[in-house]
Amino acid sequence: MNSREKSMVSILKIFAIVSLFALTIFADDNQRIIDELASPMPEIPLKKAMGEKLYNDAINSGEYSYVGNSKCRLCHRNFFIGRKNDPHDHAMESLIPSKNEKNSHCLTCHSTGHRMPSGFVDMETTPRLSNVQCEGCHGPGNVHIALAQDKDKNKNKVFLGGGFLAGAGSLQVLKDICASCHTKRWNKSYHDFNKAYNSYKKADPNNAGN
Repeated sequence: MNSREKSMVSILKIFAIVSLFALTIFADDNQRIIDELASPMPEIPLKKAMGEKLYNDAINSGEYSYVGNSKCRLCHRNFFIGRKNDPHDHAMESLIPSKNEKNSHCLTCHSTGHRMPSGFVDMETTPRLSNVQCEGCHGPGNVHIALAQDKDKNKNKVFLGGGFLAGAGSLQVLKDICASCHTKRWNKSYHDFNKAYNSYKKADPNNAGN
């Protein structure tokens, strides 16, 4: 066997190993999806993290609504740009191979505010809330924006976390929202929860160590 043939054999071996690895990952994900869809509908992350009473009081007040991250970029441009490099901002794409992009069971964690008033419905009617945006973790952002625009007008109102249901002063709620989607079944995106969580204090979590 000459050197060229040896090189071709080596390349084919590498290709076979990579293909086998990819098939293993796909099979594993497919089983995860099957198991997930056989489970009860997941609780809304924000509701699970806040607790039913506090969540119901806030949402039923009619004060809170989702606005989409195009509003966030006006004041938090670095974070908006940084999140474009983050898997959360491409969460909907991962549903397409399994044809679950319209499945509420999956959209609860792969979109922003699904199954909540003013939250994501589908790509046809609410594309601005697709993927896991800022409000996917912090909750509806309209109050936060209103406070930032005119603090005097809202000075007599008391809101949680700077207008966010999960914001400053409610860090445990934020962590609980993360954990409500990144469950034991879906924890492959990190190995150290606290390290992964803390990386999101930076504008771009993918470069949090820089």
